Amino acid sequence: MRILITTTYGFDPAFPSRPEQLQARALAARGHAVVAHEYLDPRYPGQSHRHEWLPGAVPVHRPAMLGFFAPEALLRLHGADRPEVIHLHHLRNLLGFQTVVAARRLGIPTVLTIHGLLHDGDLVVDRERPLEAPLRYADVLTTPGRLAARLARGGHPRRAVRNYLIHAPLLWVDHVIALSRAERDLLARLGLDPLRISVLPNAVELCAYGDAPPAVDARPPLVLFIGQMVPRKGFDLLARAMPLVARAVPETQFVFVSHNRSGETELRRIAAEGGVADRLTIAGSVSEAEKIRLLHAAAVMAAPSRYEGFGIPLIEAMAAGAPVVTTDVMAGNEIISHEHTGLLVPYGNVEALAAAIIRLLRDRALGARLAAAGRSEAFARYSADTLAVHLEALYDRLIARRALRQVGEGL
Repeated sequence: MRILITTTYGFDPAFPSRPEQLQARALAARGHAVVAHEYLDPRYPGQSHRHEWLPGAVPVHRPAMLGFFAPEALLRLHGADRPEVIHLHHLRNLLGFQTVVAARRLGIPTVLTIHGLLHDGDLVVDRERPLEAPLRYADVLTTPGRLAARLARGGHPRRAVRNYLIHAPLLWVDHVIALSRAERDLLARLGLDPLRISVLPNAVELCAYGDAPPAVDARPPLVLFIGQMVPRKGFDLLARAMPLVARAVPETQFVFVSHNRSGETELRRIAAEGGVADRLTIAGSVSEAEKIRLLHAAAVMAAPSRYEGFGIPLIEAMAAGAPVVTTDVMAGNEIISHEHTGLLVPYGNVEALAAAIIRLLRDRALGARLAAAGRSEAFARYSADTLAVHLEALYDRLIARRALRQVGEGL
């Protein structure tokens, strides 16, 4: 099968564990011819090469963008890279509009993976706290009629057209993949036919977690945070829980791992005000090996997110055998099953977060039980091979359905 994957920044060779790359390599390993299109962006070294081969024999082409138009990508789609199926990633993908329009004219079925619907600034009031205000379904312009109505009401022309070009493909693609059941339900509220939506989780790189985690009784006990230091990830909630945890388990240490340290000043301020600055370590970016070492050493991996589009750190923690505490919100509450593979706490509740962490620090047997169940779940659900099998079946159905439709139209 010839498969074209069209995305934003998913094939940067510096980040081989991104979902698009895992998908591409797994499908190529199963004998499919996979080609990738994504943006050319000289600001980032990994995005500045126009053409390159990535491991797994996956060619990547990065066309220059002219707004929502990339002539080179369009020519390749019609010529050398013409596929049997196209898989688009990310809703706010500038290549999406022209790709879907061309695919419809060429009779090529299309699939779109959303990757976090509530990252969409047209739908949510605050991308960092998207669940704290009603969603703006009417502001998402999916049809020419909605676009015309927005312009007639005096909407900013450039913003309105951009909104439409981003969201129109939602109704045009043959199938949409949601990363959680909650995301599927939101897509239905936007007018998508539920029969055109599947729930399939992203693949996560699990190879490095294959060996059983070492038996580590961390002294002092370690509470680990992995994620961006932004409100959406709830780093501030964990910072405010730190004094409560330290009073109950005085020897506890806290390590924050983040490539985005925009909230570092706030984190240090909260820790200092709570009298726990001496227990805080900010690691910044770490290697994969160091990340896994920290996960193996962690008595608790805390992820008090205000929203998760998917939750890769949760799955990595499960694979490493680290007990997880996270918020009872989409999509974390579909990855973590409360009292089975981890603990869930109410949204924004610092006291409940601290209580769950303290519970795991004091009851290591509970932590070990949750970690064992979580590890089994991670390997059963989130491998690239598992995803590839499901995608093959979906692609085959869409190709067969499109062929039948074309036969019917020719009669």
